[in-house]
Amino acid sequence: MKHPILVLKDINKYFSEDFALCDINLDLYSGEVHIIVGENGSGKSTIMKIISGIVKSDSGHIFFHDQEVCIHSVYEAKKMKIHYALQDVALYPNLTVAENVFADRMPYTNKVFKSVDFNKLYYDCEVLFSKLGIDLDIYTPVRKLGFAQKHLIEVIKAYVSDAEIIIFDEPSASFTSIEKEILYRIIEDLKQKGKAIFYITHLLEEIKILGDRVTVLYQGKITGTKKVKEMKDEHIIEMLCMSKDKKCYPKLEVELGKTILSVDNLYFNNILKNISFQLKKGEILGITGLMGSGRSLLAKCLFGVENYSKGRIKVNDKFVTIKNPSDAIRAGIALIPEDRLNNSVFGCLNLQENISISSLKRFANKQVIDYYILGDVTGEYVRKLSIKPGKPEDLLWTYSGGNQQKMAIARWMMSRLKIYIMDEPTRGIDIASKTDIYNCMVDLIRKGASIIFISSDIEEILGICDRILVLNAGQITCNILRKEATKEKILFHAMSLSKANENKEVLSSECIFL
Repeated sequence: MKHPILVLKDINKYFSEDFALCDINLDLYSGEVHIIVGENGSGKSTIMKIISGIVKSDSGHIFFHDQEVCIHSVYEAKKMKIHYALQDVALYPNLTVAENVFADRMPYTNKVFKSVDFNKLYYDCEVLFSKLGIDLDIYTPVRKLGFAQKHLIEVIKAYVSDAEIIIFDEPSASFTSIEKEILYRIIEDLKQKGKAIFYITHLLEEIKILGDRVTVLYQGKITGTKKVKEMKDEHIIEMLCMSKDKKCYPKLEVELGKTILSVDNLYFNNILKNISFQLKKGEILGITGLMGSGRSLLAKCLFGVENYSKGRIKVNDKFVTIKNPSDAIRAGIALIPEDRLNNSVFGCLNLQENISISSLKRFANKQVIDYYILGDVTGEYVRKLSIKPGKPEDLLWTYSGGNQQKMAIARWMMSRLKIYIMDEPTRGIDIASKTDIYNCMVDLIRKGASIIFISSDIEEILGICDRILVLNAGQITCNILRKEATKEKILFHAMSLSKANENKEVLSSECIFL
């Protein structure tokens, strides 16, 4: 009988009165993809951090190849050939793509002096990317890449490692269908090589495509483990204790008002070209495109994080110059960025301070902040977005990624601006929390705000937006109303049109994948 490569027995970890891991029993077999699902804050990533040496359990036993082990550090986990691809990327920003991919397996001309063989390094990376169908410049420093591109590098690092156990934590959260297909090929290849894989996801379709078994967590406890082929979607939802009647996309139909934002002929170096569009009052404008299409860069230009080289921006029929985020905020523009860990979360500040930091003027009376009113208002937003545990004094670094994301949204909602740019706001968030965010978007629209909603999830774009822009290689290739849009149309305009014209049959097969 086949024995599991890894066994967790009666693992416990206490964090607070509100959350603890209780009696976690879990195992993993070679050549298996074991899916882990659960609401944000249910303990999925915490269990994986215990396995990878980032967090130490209070009690329980871990068995690796039938031998009990103690994993006290990441170094020890790596020695045991355990690789953890984190949900929030951990790359070297000043090193190139190739150097990051092979950071743990550098080819040396001299192992004693650690002299790197750069010719072999870049050649191997070129061959690898060609094999996987990845179109990335291997000489580009990682700091210049978008979040989705960085996450793809994390996946490739896991692929080239010599690990026996690989943990993927929400790897596809910021991917479009094209990048997801690359990821799925990598997972299947690893599985064929006998690797043992833990895979955390919120997507039901990934459970079906990739999984052999699925384990569901709820509030720090395992509610069940079953074989994927024996389960239906309703069973997983029931195990998650979620309502089946919850409307996924609570779209509010409102009459659109006048143009509130106008972007004309915007350029950023040679990356963004001739970007022109309008945003109306009460409108949710969706922007999508493949990885590297310029979605997040456009958001950064509109918020002043990056300075566009050419173009004009109007807000409420007045020309504005946006050279930094302060200019954008004065113009009434807010940005919820894609990379929450580096650009949204102040880990050393508590929940109340994180949410209120952009709105302190609202609560100041003669330069003195009224903390009673501030606490009441902050509490309303915590309840509205179901941020858990939700205590004002909680430090944000202790929160799950999904709850950190909801905090970032609450921060800008509290600022009461009129234009919200949301870049992948539901990335890595469970189904129930996504619905909370959609409801908050509806609330913003009801109060007269407008939203630019950037997402790689085409289903989400079609479900929540009034109009959709598709970016391809830094250009708008499609501007279409939601009622006229389909997945196939969006994918057609998101892909390289030259390639599509050369081989329309290939395009058709990609559309079927969606």
